[in-house]
Amino acid sequence: MQASNTFKKAFLKRMLLGLQLAGFSSKSMTVQERKSAIKLSADVAMACARGSANWSRAIIADLSKQEKNKVLLRSILRKDYERLTRPCHHTWKIPRSKKILKRSFRVCSRRRKGLRAPQGLATSVLARVLVKKRTRVLKRLVPGGESLDGSYLLDETLDYAISLRVQVDLMQRLSKAFEASKVGQERIHMLTNEDF
Repeated sequence: MQASNTFKKAFLKRMLLGLQLAGFSSKSMTVQERKSAIKLSADVAMACARGSANWSRAIIADLSKQEKNKVLLRSILRKDYERLTRPCHHTWKIPRSKKILKRSFRVCSRRRKGLRAPQGLATSVLARVLVKKRTRVLKRLVPGGESLDGSYLLDETLDYAISLRVQVDLMQRLSKAFEASKVGQERIHMLTNEDF
């Protein structure tokens, strides 16, 4: 899957706006300040470009908790600031049926009583444990993933991974463009200073 051109354009627009508002071109900024300005601009741009995904709202809500980010966030988000900084309280839990709960209770009670479970059941229990472990890891990796369950978590993870890929691609392109403009400016400066 690939991100749309609309997403890429929105991302780039917000990214450049964030860098401009952060005073990225200012010579008084330290390397650490520039690094944090780039990271903040990239994260906010990615989250804004994506819109209403759970992970994007979680990123913006998390960034808005830090006092030093609020001014830049307000400037980048503008009218969307209030809506996007509100914490997202709804969860996407899959309703469990009573049948499934009864069946899992029976399996657990068999294990507790020491009854030997059939071989196929043991492997399915092991598989279930592995899936739960990996799900917990995914929930920690994806912003806002703690409140997601099942297929919603997978959808958000896929969406987040695609957005991160776009972020990396656009950051590399911006880096090349800045480097090319810097080299071009140096050449112009050298040409204007040459003695004829």
